[in-house]
Amino acid sequence: MGTISYEEFTGSCLEFLKLSQELRDGWEAKGDALQEGNFYLMKLERIEDVLRDCPPPREKCDSDKDGNTKDNIGTIDIMEDCEELCLEDPSAIDNTCSKTIITYEYHITYSISYSVPVLYFNAYNHSGKLLTLQEMWRRVSPQHSEQILHQKWESLTQQEHPVLGRPFYQLHPCNTAKLMTEFSKGRKDLAPVKGLTYMISWLSTFGQVVGLKLPILYFQCQ
Repeated sequence: MGTISYEEFTGSCLEFLKLSQELRDGWEAKGDALQEGNFYLMKLERIEDVLRDCPPPREKCDSDKDGNTKDNIGTIDIMEDCEELCLEDPSAIDNTCSKTIITYEYHITYSISYSVPVLYFNAYNHSGKLLTLQEMWRRVSPQHSEQILHQKWESLTQQEHPVLGRPFYQLHPCNTAKLMTEFSKGRKDLAPVKGLTYMISWLSTFGQVVGLKLPILYFQCQ
């Protein structure tokens, strides 16, 4: 009930693409729709990124009577670890633990094995270096991080792109059909979610896990 055929997938993608063009949201069609599994949608998006796990600045720490920072040794060790990370990892913004821009390349593909859409993506820092899998796990949206990180090897991993044949990160499609079935149960007429509605419902759910947010206009135009 939550699966779709390749023909339904391409049809949904073309409807979604048309709406995207009207909204100027940047999605593009790639590949050959007539060759099963070869068609996909692509979008580049630049997202402001914050490294969330850096410790607070020293000046915000409380001081003891001697004028020394409380837990001074431990604090210095933490700060040194963070500074070391920032020097070694250019993706963390020169890593002064501040904001940077991460470029995401999102691909909507079709899984022949699971008969559902799949979200593939890569992410690059300001110097063009691909973020590592560990960095991607750290950047999962807060509302989904516990669920994803609990089963991270089954949820967000690096796989070979089904069309391009090179490594991309992937949100695993094993639970997609089940989730989309739940969307159908929530409908008053209990009709299966299909077409443009299917695509928007799926992408709005899976995309937000890795920073892709659909403008509200997509829902208003259905």
